[in-house]
Amino acid sequence: MKPTERMSIKWSLIFILCLSIFLIKGSTYAEEGNYPMKVEIIEKNQARYDTPENTLAAIRSALKNEDLEWVYETLTEESGEEHKRLFEKAGIDPRKIFDLERHVKDTYIIDRIEYKDAVLLVIEDHHKDGTIAKYPTTFVREGGKWKQTNKFAGDEELHEYLDYTKPEEQIIISSKLRIRPTGWNLNWYNWIEKHMEDREWIKYFAEKVSILCLIGNLKDNQGNLQSVEEISPETIHLNDILAAQPWVLKREERIALILKSKKDRYPKKIKGFKEWHHRKRFLKDYKGPVMLVKFNKFKAMETIPEMTPRKEYEIVVSGELKDGKRFKGSTKITITEWKAKHGWKWKHPDWLNSEKDIDNWWNKERDFEGWWEKIRKKHKQETRGKRRR
Repeated sequence: MKPTERMSIKWSLIFILCLSIFLIKGSTYAEEGNYPMKVEIIEKNQARYDTPENTLAAIRSALKNEDLEWVYETLTEESGEEHKRLFEKAGIDPRKIFDLERHVKDTYIIDRIEYKDAVLLVIEDHHKDGTIAKYPTTFVREGGKWKQTNKFAGDEELHEYLDYTKPEEQIIISSKLRIRPTGWNLNWYNWIEKHMEDREWIKYFAEKVSILCLIGNLKDNQGNLQSVEEISPETIHLNDILAAQPWVLKREERIALILKSKKDRYPKKIKGFKEWHHRKRFLKDYKGPVMLVKFNKFKAMETIPEMTPRKEYEIVVSGELKDGKRFKGSTKITITEWKAKHGWKWKHPDWLNSEKDIDNWWNKERDFEGWWEKIRKKHKQETRGKRRR
């Protein structure tokens, strides 16, 4: 995936997933000096595209009415095709764009700015819980109509218009994170992305390989400890995009394991866990139970824009407790760039297991480990057969 495509996934979610849907009151929406403007919903036959403000109203109304076809009618042709492709590639149902609107109480346009060959509208969503989300949306003329465009998704100067403010009375829960491995290899990612459609086993491999994440030491803003057993596992996401990848234990899928608890004192059924636990003493910095989750490694790397070797990136894991409170924690990883070490050849699948010298037992569940051994054996047999010929 190209760097601009990775950035587009992130900005697509910012520009589209977080939109609520309302129409601006009145008949003229482009008058300067009338901001902020409150917005309300309309019917499809009332939609107009003669100003960026009216097009924004159409977008939001389309989302409010869960009309995906109408949503794409409000985008430029290029942006519409890009959104469809990126959602498909990320494995996200496009109709997910309708989910977050239900949390919004009121929406306002707070500013209008001429930006390059486009018009930028600065939007504020006022949520029912008191949260205020601020973000930019850009529009260009296409076919005589104003359409929303994603072509400025990589412009860092637009970041100044992004803000997310929680109400003062809202309790924010912090957490201590630990992720393994802390080095994510760019060549590993690029090779899989390039050849994923060439071989079914490469695609399967990318869907299975994961990274490990520990969540613990939950504290509110008064320093009071909260139990990880209060976390709703289905709400956990990495960088606000990627959901946790389920564990498979005794043919049962579970999103999270709780360590130091009566339910999961030690997940002994997972090969390598007990040895890793004793050797690394990874729980010594945690008080109380710790939640153990994992995320797909390939998709986790897709959440990082413009990956650069030898550069550190902040990784955020967040979610909700059963009482609705939000928790969030962050840690850092490094993008690495090894090249075919240990004498491996690029066409040999052993190189894909590039981090095998790192203790990654969580990628060795029975179904995946057995499959991987069969692939390696088959590949070696095919290679020897070609040499004989």
